[in-house]
Amino acid sequence: MPTCKSCGETCEADALTRHVSEGWLVVHCPECHAPLGSYRLGTPSVDTMRNVE
Repeated sequence: MPTCKSCGETCEADALTRHVSEGWLVVHCPECHAPLGSYRLGTPSVDTMRNVE
């Protein structure tokens, strides 16, 4: 469960406010509306690089 660094509120992930802006998903605290993070849409969710020896 994420905790807002602005107001200290701990929220369920599905309670967060989300919106899309110019190819980014922006997540906000539902209590104080402070931004909690932004994620680029259309990119892989995991790093696909592998260790090469």
